[in-house]
Amino acid sequence: MDQSGSYPRAIVHFDGDSFFASVEQAKDYKLRGKPVVTGGERGAVTSLSKEAKMLGAHRGMPMQEIRRVCPSVIVLAGDYTAYSIYAKRMYAIAKTFTTKVEEYSIDECFADITGLNESRGQSYEEIAEAIQEKLELSLGITFGVGLAPSKTLAKVASKRNKPAGFTALPKEEIERVLADTEIYDIWGLGGALSTRLRGLGVITALDYIQKSDAWLKEHGFAKPVRDTWLELQGYPALTLSTGAHAKPHSVMVTRTFTPPSTDKDFIFSQLSKNVEGACAKVRRAGMKASALSFYLKTQEFTYHGVQLDLSAAYDAPPEILKAIRARFDEVYAEGILYRASGVTLRCLRGVDTVTPDLFGAYAESQEKEGVFRAQDAVNRRYGRNTIYLGSSMEALARPDAKYRTKVVRGFVPASKDGKKSLDIPHLGVVH
Repeated sequence: MDQSGSYPRAIVHFDGDSFFASVEQAKDYKLRGKPVVTGGERGAVTSLSKEAKMLGAHRGMPMQEIRRVCPSVIVLAGDYTAYSIYAKRMYAIAKTFTTKVEEYSIDECFADITGLNESRGQSYEEIAEAIQEKLELSLGITFGVGLAPSKTLAKVASKRNKPAGFTALPKEEIERVLADTEIYDIWGLGGALSTRLRGLGVITALDYIQKSDAWLKEHGFAKPVRDTWLELQGYPALTLSTGAHAKPHSVMVTRTFTPPSTDKDFIFSQLSKNVEGACAKVRRAGMKASALSFYLKTQEFTYHGVQLDLSAAYDAPPEILKAIRARFDEVYAEGILYRASGVTLRCLRGVDTVTPDLFGAYAESQEKEGVFRAQDAVNRRYGRNTIYLGSSMEALARPDAKYRTKVVRGFVPASKDGKKSLDIPHLGVVH
């Protein structure tokens, strides 16, 4: 069947259902069919099985609350070594069909199957479902799968029939599907951008693609936002990153401090240190961030955070810290004990793809980059924190503060304890 009209490019997105919890159930048959959550080591739920969801549990729920609301839930610490093994196996299975596979995150990947319909004598739908079947039989977990002409549309499609569903979204179906897709649900826009678009009357993804390019430019939307606009119309503006080390799409750095503190300056200093670490990782990847979120976690394990867009794309702390300071009082409250903080740099783009802003903020940031690259070189040679920002000084004055980092959407977290031992999980289901 000739599908060139429906799929000028045929992109498939595979999204593991409740990935961490599903891996735990695949590893241990005694957990199958039971309510399982992971994140015991973090104090909040990172993943939950469908059985746990049916009991009212949700992602981010504090462990003390989940034990009260759902006493039968089985709480597990995350086994990131096992999740990494399953992720690599997922990528390898997809690559038996096509070499054009983007290892997007620990539980997701994209595959470009354009042209395989002719070489395999199957429709694109049949090929996508064949990959899905092989993944599920080999790994013992299910996947939401979407087929579409672009990466963004494939992400829209993979969400439509989760868990364990498959959705094909050819060009002729785009408007019908986007008409009932909230703008908040579109990958790449983020909460702040979506809120801004809603304020301009863009409620659904269909509303968005019906705007003109001139309208986007008039309202100051940069190239990444216009790329999403093209992608949703079925034009593949985003390429697959198929290298051995795919670029991250966001970087998250968290810091836990002991004892908890109410000191405003000390807590901001913790965020400053997080920003320094995140920016260093972004610079190493050759990326810049145009959006961010930050949060504070209280002694009672409640979270308070803010998402915001930046005036331009940055890989150095000054403008990022300026933006955080302007919103800090929305998160911090006097007299409350805080035990952890976190910063996520989002909407990462390669340095060569960044478009300068209209007001000169990007040009100003370029002048400061040399300083921070010199700082990176010194710290690599003489040790981390040899040179650091003055705003991070109070955080570093606490030698007992625990520090952990996590890079998401492109990198797999390292083992927390640094152990070299490895449990090899069973990759499959006994039939």
